[in-house]
Amino acid sequence: MRTLSRSTLLAIVLVIAVILGVGATQKAETGIQTVAKFPATVCPSNLGDGTSTAVLPNSKVLIRSIPTKNNKLVVAGRTNFQVGNKALFVDGNQTTSISVTRGSSGWLATATCVVSESDQWFVGGSGSLTSRAELDIVNSGLSSSVVDLFVFTSKGPLPLISKVIPANSEKSILIDSLAPGEDLVAIHAVTRSGRVSTFFLDQRKKGLRSLGADFVFDSGAPANHLEIPAILNIGKSKNAGVQTLRVLAPGAVDATIKSTIISTDGAFAPIELDNKVIKHGNVTDLTFSPVLSGSAYALVIDSDVPVVASVHTVINGEFSWANSVKPFTNVTMNLGGLTPRVLFQGKSVSVGISWIDINGKVGSALVSGSDFAGWTPKTGVRRVTFVNNSASYGAILFTGAGQISNLPVAPGAVLESAAIPQADARVISRR
Repeated sequence: MRTLSRSTLLAIVLVIAVILGVGATQKAETGIQTVAKFPATVCPSNLGDGTSTAVLPNSKVLIRSIPTKNNKLVVAGRTNFQVGNKALFVDGNQTTSISVTRGSSGWLATATCVVSESDQWFVGGSGSLTSRAELDIVNSGLSSSVVDLFVFTSKGPLPLISKVIPANSEKSILIDSLAPGEDLVAIHAVTRSGRVSTFFLDQRKKGLRSLGADFVFDSGAPANHLEIPAILNIGKSKNAGVQTLRVLAPGAVDATIKSTIISTDGAFAPIELDNKVIKHGNVTDLTFSPVLSGSAYALVIDSDVPVVASVHTVINGEFSWANSVKPFTNVTMNLGGLTPRVLFQGKSVSVGISWIDINGKVGSALVSGSDFAGWTPKTGVRRVTFVNNSASYGAILFTGAGQISNLPVAPGAVLESAAIPQADARVISRR
């Protein structure tokens, strides 16, 4: 074996030393550490004539009311927290909190406690005589916020309305003040500044008689392909109600939509929703009545131009809004003992589920199938985790005792990362 000379060995050692030195210098110069955490979320206050309960991740989570005289966080002390007439600020947590609102007349409405995106589309609600709908805007930040509201009706878009929301405050806006007398409403809410969470409760009343209530969720940006994964089939009910697809093409061109209903019966195009022309700028309602053997289904909408849409289901004096959703990844939620019916839609559904029920028992299941699949626990669920192994869409139906509500399978907040500079004494020099 050939032996390296002393000079060659010395050269190799010098090269290695230079490389290590450069690496150390670069690390010292950057001095940056990346940290990640979940941002705080907000749960709505009592809206309409309902009483809201925030179902928190655990009893030790930190909270505060909005508004409040100071910004001090306190320990919640319980998981089912009665919110009252002030919105609730919930410290960042991996587990998604939800809001459960029960009306004095028996209706149920559920919402995810969120920190909202700056651009939201709410497709639903009404400004008619029966409307008690309201848009609840919560500014949990320490500076004022500006929110622009672009309201669309069946007659077209209305003039821009801008609202200033003071720091650490909540403002409720009645929909009939934004679109007086309008039956068909869609709202595009754009937050120009500040940290805002927006909730839309649609409640209807005729005199003293309740016509139900539910939250309208953010349907996401207009798109050519929309998925609404969980819609209750009311065709076989004794007092069959009405189902309506609400569509808006907000651009400058009319849309032609094609719809596909997907259920355990298979997939088909309902004649009421196939090859329909939607006039741009005008909110349009299309009534349909699918004939299915299953008790629930999904709706897939394809359009030649971007649209937003949702489905309104009315049954037995109660109603729900089912909005289009995005594919989810891993979501953990505390459902507060409710019994969910979770439905998934996708080409190849594969979702792992683990849960703790109201009796403290732990369970797990793998939900799989082609196009459409679902899961219903035998008893109420406290905490549940969904792990999406496929590009599936999911939503939860709450039914029973004359109540109906729809809740997307989606996190209230996603993990955020930030770079934190690190002090390094080696950069200090004397002259």
